[in-house]
Amino acid sequence: MLPEAGSLWLLRLLRDLQLAQFYRPILEELNVTRPEHFDFVRAEDLDGIGMGRPAQRRLAEALKRHRSGLKSKNWVYKILGGFASGQKETTPPSDSLPSLPEPDGRLKCLIPDRAVCRGELLGSGCFGMVHRGLWTLPSGQTVPVAVKSLRVGPEGPEGTELEDFLREVSVMMNLEHPHVLRLHGLVLGQPLQMVMELAPLGSLHARLTAPAPTPPLALALLCLFLRQVAGAMAYLGARGLVHRDLATRNLLLASPRTIKVADFGLVRPLGGARGRYIMGGPRRIPFAWCAPESLRHGAFSSASDVWMYGVTLWEMFAGGEEPWAGVPPYLILQRLEKDRARLPRPPLCSRALYTLALRCWAYHPADRPTFSDLEGLLQEAWPPEGRCVREVMEPGALRMEPGDPITIIEGSPDSTTWKGQNGRTFKVGSFAASAVTLVDLPATRPILRGTPARGERHQRNADGHPVGAPGASKATIPSGGPLSDPELQRRVMEVELSVHGVTYQECQAALRATGGDVVSAIRNLKVEQLFYLSSWSRADCRRILERYQWDLSAASRYVLARP
Repeated sequence: MLPEAGSLWLLRLLRDLQLAQFYRPILEELNVTRPEHFDFVRAEDLDGIGMGRPAQRRLAEALKRHRSGLKSKNWVYKILGGFASGQKETTPPSDSLPSLPEPDGRLKCLIPDRAVCRGELLGSGCFGMVHRGLWTLPSGQTVPVAVKSLRVGPEGPEGTELEDFLREVSVMMNLEHPHVLRLHGLVLGQPLQMVMELAPLGSLHARLTAPAPTPPLALALLCLFLRQVAGAMAYLGARGLVHRDLATRNLLLASPRTIKVADFGLVRPLGGARGRYIMGGPRRIPFAWCAPESLRHGAFSSASDVWMYGVTLWEMFAGGEEPWAGVPPYLILQRLEKDRARLPRPPLCSRALYTLALRCWAYHPADRPTFSDLEGLLQEAWPPEGRCVREVMEPGALRMEPGDPITIIEGSPDSTTWKGQNGRTFKVGSFAASAVTLVDLPATRPILRGTPARGERHQRNADGHPVGAPGASKATIPSGGPLSDPELQRRVMEVELSVHGVTYQECQAALRATGGDVVSAIRNLKVEQLFYLSSWSRADCRRILERYQWDLSAASRYVLARP
């Protein structure tokens, strides 16, 4: 075995540990050529090349001794944490599928500069530019990516910008959630580059403000996005992180029905008994999105992120308008505290959703709901759905045809005129209440969607998503028989919320094939998605999904890492 130039140190170190058999895998699969590169190697990466945990501990100790006399001047390694300190021993579950590594280590790696090709500019920020790119894996497979490059001046990168850039890398390396933008790896070149998951449809803000003929977004879809964001933010809070920059510009569309929280340049860990981050010195913050305690004291917490969530909700239903437009930044705090002013209800926002936003804007942080609370509160505030039963063509009324799906924005059982959005044309307007029948609630109840009866709680399926009232998923429906509109829509929505990227028709077909069993339909659709993503058999895909507890995101990363 001939060692590569410049990597003799690695071969000697491994021989001393009687681990020389791992020289080539570490060099070629993990791209490690220098001691500092182990800062980016995780325990799961070493699992993937067959190195056991006892050997990993020996390697970590040897690396510590080897590097104790080395004083690297490379600014990259002065900021990011080390490989040895973050290791935790885990016991893999035992079943018939052998040696499956954890999903989040294999693709988060050092990436050679030559493996990434940058294309068109997608956007730029305070300390970097983002390009569309193509990442070529060692197998030859290509992956569309977004490449964020550190802006470098004539004398090298600025200290603050560099620190922010590398802090964002270190945060993203440890995040794994279906609605959080994924970091694939880091390119240690000039300039320094992050290789991230590509959200091909751009930011939600750009989509909201797109000019005609681009149609507006369906209100029910905006509610779905709100739910996805609440889940992602609950995840960040559970990891002890505060985002500090939640806004529609930092929500990216991975698919027409999937949103991802992005831009972690302002993320900070929450410390102390009160779980707050106190900003030191003047730094950029998004004034119009910030809570009063953030503007006055520089204090950020999960509760201040909830305030930003309320502003983001407002943006969505205001068509991407800027909050507090025309109000100077230094007067925003006065409006919030002295005048007790809040952003007005947008015309497209239902009263229930606006009430939810107002709860997010409670002056005292302790009075705001948590993100876990918001996931349930959204279900209660979700606008009800109706279906047109007769043609409406009257001047000034919302035009609709029989069968058109209608999302109700304003209306009550005792009012004769309602306001809503036609799901076919995406137009918004008022119409006679008699022209629409509700498809998910009896007409005698207030217009609130998904409110469980007293004493009931939503069950959750294997993926943690609500599956309706107790026993609902066990009800059977003849595979060839008709489904009532309310039952069909409810079950289809459950499946859509659990399997991203599937169509209404696919959900319908999956439910019919399982006799109306929601959990089985969800699992079958996930098997099909994984099957078409990989070269594995359907049986293997089912076994992989079972191993990862039906987490499609984790299972997908596993099969992509093993072409």
